[in-house]
Amino acid sequence: MKVVIVGGGSAGWMTASYLSHVNKDIEIVLVESNEIDTVGVGEATTPYLMRFFESIGIKDEKEWMPHCNATYKNGVLYDSWDFVNSRWWHSFEVDEHKYPYWDKLRQEQGLDRQDYYLSTMYNSHIAMRDSAKWMADKDGKVNVPYYHSRAFNGWGQHWAYHLDSGLFGKFLKNRCKDNITHIVTNVNNVSINDDGIEKLETDTGDIVGDIYVDCTGFSRLLISEVSDKPLTSLSPYLTHDKAVVIRHDYLDKDTEMRPRTRAKCLSSGWYWDIPLYDKLSNGYVYTSSFISDEDAEEELRQEIGYERTKNCEARVIDIKTGYYDETFKKNVLAVGLSAGFIEPLESTLLFVIQLAGIRLNNYLNGELSKEEINEEYNSNLQDYLDYISVGYYLSHRNDTPFWRYIQENAKISDKMREWIDDCKEELQPPEQGVLFVDSSWISKAIGFNLQGSKDKKFRTADMELIKSQMQHVKDFDYSSLLSQNEYLKRFIYE
Repeated sequence: MKVVIVGGGSAGWMTASYLSHVNKDIEIVLVESNEIDTVGVGEATTPYLMRFFESIGIKDEKEWMPHCNATYKNGVLYDSWDFVNSRWWHSFEVDEHKYPYWDKLRQEQGLDRQDYYLSTMYNSHIAMRDSAKWMADKDGKVNVPYYHSRAFNGWGQHWAYHLDSGLFGKFLKNRCKDNITHIVTNVNNVSINDDGIEKLETDTGDIVGDIYVDCTGFSRLLISEVSDKPLTSLSPYLTHDKAVVIRHDYLDKDTEMRPRTRAKCLSSGWYWDIPLYDKLSNGYVYTSSFISDEDAEEELRQEIGYERTKNCEARVIDIKTGYYDETFKKNVLAVGLSAGFIEPLESTLLFVIQLAGIRLNNYLNGELSKEEINEEYNSNLQDYLDYISVGYYLSHRNDTPFWRYIQENAKISDKMREWIDDCKEELQPPEQGVLFVDSSWISKAIGFNLQGSKDKKFRTADMELIKSQMQHVKDFDYSSLLSQNEYLKRFIYE
């Protein structure tokens, strides 16, 4: 079996790295052009990334983090989404048995919604409160006493990473290129027949394979040739189609290298604030019908600070949103941006790429069919689309033309309408969640002030245990922890 991967970047090299490590019975060819830049905006990840590294034989963070300017991520701080200056916390520290009791206390005591995050999650104290500390003491030991009620979707690690996606691709390339056939050339024509792709016509000759993996990003070079349906639009659910990106220097790494991603709303969308080891990365995701590229860049520079960004280049990226209903069509599997894209919020792109590699390997081993791969992809995508779109729908912002438009026109699925109605009675996750765990949904419900009205009964022993744990979290003293910068310097980048 010969698998031809077209396109390098994160998608191509993650797929090549994984397949070459776990499946020795296939021939892998990766074709990339040195004339095409990768998009390179996916700098925040989910906890599953470490699972990917372990699957290709890397178990120590020191083996890869210094090569990718990587830092830690405890979760996402949502800033000014419900209203200006509101804040809520989406954590990787999963605890799914405290929220009913907290909701009961809220009804009895009138607790502020932020009390939920600060009374149930240790990492809220570190990342939500603007600390730049990491979860390790002066000896580099991570001794924060988490109270997990379950693992994060079956994966026990409670942190993720920020990384430079360009360096990430280069690291994987250097590590696996000797185990595959790597061809640097331009694809000039995709020749197709009834079964899919027959051959790739390139500057250096024809390339023929059994399975073709499309990792060409927004150009979607292969999947567009075999698909009999156009890209499915995200309208009317989401509208963003542009991003402007600026990277700038730290003023003080010890106070600014916070172990979190921050997503803050601006006039016509939102911007990310991501601390890499060498620089801070910021990007403004916006809807171009409400703001020009020039004004978006101006607003982002104003948000960061003109003095900090005056010598920094801004890069504008067209975001081609939408998705293919069949990401595995004939003999072509689309991976990453080629398969579809919603927007960068929640940083799931590398995780989706990771899943695609696992599913392709399962297909090659006879464990999954094409139909099952397409069904699983669409299920993940719908869960992601629900989680993102409902945040716009629930927002109470109406201070700019974009947010007033959202107030009047935001759409959500019937499943999300049912979930909102259920939460107004009793805080609970939606049924059949796929990509996001229960606590992800509860954190969002509380963040947008969905207030359950029904008291939940507890056994006395359970309530006493929960009360004790919540008090322990509230009393947590993180003053003795190292800053993330100090920890990385001493224990990872040494």
